[in-house]
Amino acid sequence: MQFSPKLKKAAEEIKAILKNYDIAASIVLHTPGHSEFILEITPSYSCAKLNHDSIRFKAKKSDFNDELKRRQVISDTANMMNLLSETTAKNAMMLITVSEQFDKIVGADHGDSNFTSHTTQNN
Repeated sequence: MQFSPKLKKAAEEIKAILKNYDIAASIVLHTPGHSEFILEITPSYSCAKLNHDSIRFKAKKSDFNDELKRRQVISDTANMMNLLSETTAKNAMMLITVSEQFDKIVGADHGDSNFTSHTTQNN
């Protein structure tokens, strides 16, 4: 199996929680041999939209009736993107360093990756 059903199920539950609380997130889930990621950047305060493998921003003046609301959504989206990317990068750099050191100590060989995206699994 090229994906972990347990991770797919957990990811769907987490997505429901994110939607319920109207929050953004960058999350990686793991079980031995598999990983799954969640990138949620479309809470109500965001003008970001996921479009397959790209991110688009919908913030034209014509998209909003209220200029103050537009400015707030743009500001909140910029803040969201900055904090998600900065925090994710810091976590990734720490994990990469520790993972490389641990691999060297134990002589780990990870072989091929068993990562599949949600899109791949559902095709």
